[in-house]
Amino acid sequence: MTRRARAAGAQLIWRTQARTLHSAVVREGKAESSVVSSSSGHGVHVFDAGAGSTLASRDDLLEEPALRLLDRTITAAAAGDELGFSSAPFFDQSPIREQAIPHQVAMFDDIELPAVVERLVELEREVQRRVPGVGTRVGYRADLDIWRIFRSDGTDVLFAMPRCSLTLRATGGEAGSRHAVGVSLPSPGPDLLWDEERVTTWLKRAEATARLAAALPDAPVHPAGSFPIVIDYALAKGLAHEAFGHASEADSFRSSILAKEGKFLAGKEVGASHVSIIDEPVADDHAWQPYSSHGLRRDRAVIVDHGRLADPLSDPWSAAASDSRLTGSARAESFRSPPLPRMTNIRIEVDDPLPAPGEFEDYGPEEVRELLAEAGVFRRHKEVVFLSGYSGGQVNTASGDFVFNCKVIYTLGEKGISMYKPAIFSGSMFGALNSIREAFGPLKLDALGYCGKWGQSVPSSGGSHYFLMLDPDETVRLGGS
Repeated sequence: MTRRARAAGAQLIWRTQARTLHSAVVREGKAESSVVSSSSGHGVHVFDAGAGSTLASRDDLLEEPALRLLDRTITAAAAGDELGFSSAPFFDQSPIREQAIPHQVAMFDDIELPAVVERLVELEREVQRRVPGVGTRVGYRADLDIWRIFRSDGTDVLFAMPRCSLTLRATGGEAGSRHAVGVSLPSPGPDLLWDEERVTTWLKRAEATARLAAALPDAPVHPAGSFPIVIDYALAKGLAHEAFGHASEADSFRSSILAKEGKFLAGKEVGASHVSIIDEPVADDHAWQPYSSHGLRRDRAVIVDHGRLADPLSDPWSAAASDSRLTGSARAESFRSPPLPRMTNIRIEVDDPLPAPGEFEDYGPEEVRELLAEAGVFRRHKEVVFLSGYSGGQVNTASGDFVFNCKVIYTLGEKGISMYKPAIFSGSMFGALNSIREAFGPLKLDALGYCGKWGQSVPSSGGSHYFLMLDPDETVRLGGS
């Protein structure tokens, strides 16, 4: 294929992907689903000497059909001027030949779904024993995603991305006033169901989630307004991902608040000077990807460096167009998909965080209140609103306005603790980042999810310190009554 492309005066990026998924769901002691699926194929990305580029794909790896597909793609790229293509010349980067195959990959051959279902039933029974009367749904997912990316300049990278998760969906209340809450635990290995340490952590999260589902239907609604707020690392990940991550993707700079006339506003002050936002691949993470979909090493991107914009998330063409550093941030959902600048593991870091001993799962509202009291927060604010958990959100990257949902609200004060139903957390991303005052605990980066962009969905993850304290800001509000 490379020789054929060169003979036609074209450059080639060839992407192959093989993916296997094992999943099972148990509800009320019975298997609701049990699925194994696999897919493979390849995509060709051709660059004509006239600077036109074209993508095409096939759901197989047969030689003659692949060559015919390449010929048609070369013809289409050569007709770029007639078709009105924008210029996208092949980029000049030093070729690399590397592999990144985590040791957990070999374990995927040993997955037996009947044993998985049996184990899920055991775990569901344990949750129901601890919290009777709550509806439960327990799920397992083991996804092995393997890529080889070859460029006609000699680059050849092979990498595998194993990602697994154990989830719970708990539902409490009666008909007409029911409330559902979810929780998950990621792992790079499909053996997490039999990993004692991970199962212990998951059961702590699952029990707390089930108790929350039982209590929320009777909780009141919190008043709307601007308040001093403390958020946990999962909601902090949502703030970093939705509010700043998407706005920093360089292919959106024609309409992003972080750019002007398509150019990244590096150096612009966007937050408090002790706050940074960083995106990078993290080993054994749910969203780990060591190379871009163009075969480049993915760099650490410091999106916000101590309150000021520093790096965007870019690919070779958006970096050139925006006058910014190339970070190799392109990702693609499948071999059929065009690569786009995307996040991997994104986090908020705060200088000099205050201690929070123990594991995150040890902290309920009472323990969070003690942290705030020891830090002297109640000398500034008589009462603090604690937003726990993240259940989705979105941002307008042109205006910088965000809207998030939490799982539950507590008010924490010297006099006690009250629980409220979840409500919308919204406002200006600049206002939120400027209002961060303290952080508590070490970094916790396993808040997982899936991120959609232009019809593609890829794994995402991230977090922050255990908890972040935000002083009141008129641009940041909590919904409610």
